[in-house]
Amino acid sequence: MRSRAGLVLTLALAVALVAGGCRGDGGANGELSSGGRTTVPSTTGVPPTAAPATTAGGGGTTTAPATAPAATAPATTQAPEACAVAAGQPAPPDTIRATYPTALAFAPDGRLFWAERAGTVRVWQGGEAREFATVATVTTEAGGGYSERGLLGLAVSPNFGRDHYVFGFYSNTDRSRQTVVRWTDCAGAGRDATIIVELPGGSDCCHKGGRLAFGTDGKLYVTLGELHVAAAAQDTADPRGKILRYNPDGSVPADNPFGAGNPVWAYGFRNPFGLAFSASGQLAVTVNGPTGDAGAPSSGYDTVVAAVAKGAGYQWPLCYGYSHALRGGGCGDGEQEPDWSSEGSTVVPTGAAFVDSGGPAAYAGRLVFCTFNGGMRILTPGSPHATVTSGPSECKLDVKQGPDKALYVSDPSGIYRVA
Repeated sequence: MRSRAGLVLTLALAVALVAGGCRGDGGANGELSSGGRTTVPSTTGVPPTAAPATTAGGGGTTTAPATAPAATAPATTQAPEACAVAAGQPAPPDTIRATYPTALAFAPDGRLFWAERAGTVRVWQGGEAREFATVATVTTEAGGGYSERGLLGLAVSPNFGRDHYVFGFYSNTDRSRQTVVRWTDCAGAGRDATIIVELPGGSDCCHKGGRLAFGTDGKLYVTLGELHVAAAAQDTADPRGKILRYNPDGSVPADNPFGAGNPVWAYGFRNPFGLAFSASGQLAVTVNGPTGDAGAPSSGYDTVVAAVAKGAGYQWPLCYGYSHALRGGGCGDGEQEPDWSSEGSTVVPTGAAFVDSGGPAAYAGRLVFCTFNGGMRILTPGSPHATVTSGPSECKLDVKQGPDKALYVSDPSGIYRVA
């Protein structure tokens, strides 16, 4: 998320990090960042990994390279009836104990999946939490220092009833790559773990991005932070500091805006750590603000773009917040400013969701997002800028609307139902 305060796995560390912010960079803002495999465009100092889609785990028809992180899900093909889940799954309870649930995702059958930062995906099924799959990841830097790496993103296929796919985003143990992996759900167990995209992981702690969401177009959208290389955010041939768009098999759609094979959908982001689609296809992103990098202030200026446009450019690192120029320059040629900025306050925005008209009255029809430092914010469009009001304090990591129309929010120690 941002480098402002660490996404650490023990509650004691989490509390300590809240005290220090949550943007990372060791700074006051602390960030919470706590078919075929696609080759990203070539970038200076960030060579992409080119390889066909590979199956992680034994028994598959292809073998992952020795350096590929293992996802613990044996590659086995199951008959559809053997993988079926009993109808009438109970809704998740009001509170689920969980260990740093960074990302939430609902299947259409009502089951709640969640990603725990240390590398476990779990599912609420049959009235209990079950282990769905695990990945090999890291949550510290090599010397044990602060890091925003880990299992950071989760999404369920829009065609889940037919393909049973669940997708995750995690940082590799080599600390040089990040991976999008796809599992096939079989009665609550992840099978046939397949690496579909590999992206750079950066050389230091921070700005990893890592969020996943499916659009109404059936494409998979992925956020990647600029990995502490601010200038990369404005380079459309570089995946860093971007929202990326893929087919569900990891290939690049032919109608992406910047040419064949280029996954970039929108650019100019520092560390995008919340991603949400409305039923009408509107795409929103939350972005962690600066911590003194690129000459910007050491705190504040977290932002939300409520309607990201295809091929659009946004302002980092030319400007921050509401078009505050860096180094006396302008904000670019047509680069758009955010709909909302926290300006001098540091909130550390994380997961986001559009709530439909059937949701709880206080949130129905609105874009809501979590903040690590202050809980939920409810956004109201306005001119020249949107405004926000506060919601439940437990909304620190992610928020999703369930099939029961309630909201589910997470913090470092659990998941909570908001009706």
